[in-house]
Amino acid sequence: MDRALNWVRRLEVQLALLILLAVGLTSLLTFSINAYGSWRHFRDLPEEVRALLQDGGTGPLPRKVSQLVNQEVQAQGEVRVVLEPTAKGELRTYRVLPAASAPASSASTLPPQGVEVSAESEGDRREGGFIGQLLTTQAEAGGVALLLGLGLALAFARRLARPIHAVSEATDQMASGHRGVRIGNLGSSQETAQMAHNFNRMAEELERLEGERRAMIADIAHELRTPIAVMQSRLEAIQDDLIPCSPEEVNSLHDTAQLMARLVEDLRTLSLSEAGRLTLHKERLDLRPLLERVVAGFRPAAEAQGVQLTLELPARPLSIRGDPDRLHQVLGNLLANALTYTPRGGRVQVVVEGDPNHAFIRVGDTGPGIPPAALSKVFDRFYRAEGSRSRATGGSGLGLAIVKALVELHGGRVSAANRPEGGAEFRLVLPLVE
Repeated sequence: MDRALNWVRRLEVQLALLILLAVGLTSLLTFSINAYGSWRHFRDLPEEVRALLQDGGTGPLPRKVSQLVNQEVQAQGEVRVVLEPTAKGELRTYRVLPAASAPASSASTLPPQGVEVSAESEGDRREGGFIGQLLTTQAEAGGVALLLGLGLALAFARRLARPIHAVSEATDQMASGHRGVRIGNLGSSQETAQMAHNFNRMAEELERLEGERRAMIADIAHELRTPIAVMQSRLEAIQDDLIPCSPEEVNSLHDTAQLMARLVEDLRTLSLSEAGRLTLHKERLDLRPLLERVVAGFRPAAEAQGVQLTLELPARPLSIRGDPDRLHQVLGNLLANALTYTPRGGRVQVVVEGDPNHAFIRVGDTGPGIPPAALSKVFDRFYRAEGSRSRATGGSGLGLAIVKALVELHGGRVSAANRPEGGAEFRLVLPLVE
């Protein structure tokens, strides 16, 4: 019983039954309409012809045939009347022949008066008269149509269900962990081809996200392993009295702990922003005072490194709606990144411009620049261009990723490029408000 129910639940079986039901109802409706039409046409026939056809061949002859029969009876004394189908097989015709020339197997002897006749057609005689024969023919045609419909329905249903089964099997494989599964050509239908394309695109995106997830876990473990190992080794050395527990050593351990805390906080910020759960306290503000405060906070570090830090602001206000703390974090990350990779004697420039709708902020340096192949990846988590970043700089590897996430939450965009005169440049675009 369960196997039968499972078989009935199959998509191709349900489609075939649905199509078969449609064919059956269509045949039944056609049969009913034809039967009603035949009855109406039969009703319009002369009464004598209608009686003859309805009784299977017994009834009064039409007037012209009756006159001809009487003439033959007077001339021959005995005649036979033969009923024959027409060329189209729709009605019967009468032939009045001398008794000697009429086929005995297909005619009957006319009574002497020539008023009544009982005859058979030359084909196989069917029961029920004219209407019965017509309805029987229609019923046979309906049966043939049902059989053909069943065959076509099964073929069509299997063809229609094949792509769905392919997608279902591929989905099961993907759910089992096989992210590399793809669907080939599902047929010439535009819809099935689009379904396969969408599935493959989804599979590629899931595979990419899975790769990023694994890479992120590995990167987090890699980033935390070194500072934890440093702290562990130095604490064990203090326990074994190999190094004194001096204020300098305590400060070094504190800096290492701060590095790990910053990494964890950056991860939290990035995760919340990507999940759309990071709360922004937006307000109307002018970018110029904000930029002045951020740049002023980095001047001591720039002077200590021997780097010139400059800021160029427009004369008119640049009003935006944003979270001042998060925007401070964005600009601070960009300046920290620029100072990290600018050598002594170099320069970091912050240039701010605007048009009626947008504010443009450029943070450029005179460092080594960014390899061309890395320009599209610098905003990825933990990405480090070869030779340009290291853990010794104190970065978490998430600063630029946080910049991108926060800028997009403010309705802006950020990009990276290399300056023609050397060095890297990060460009921010933020929408202005009236």
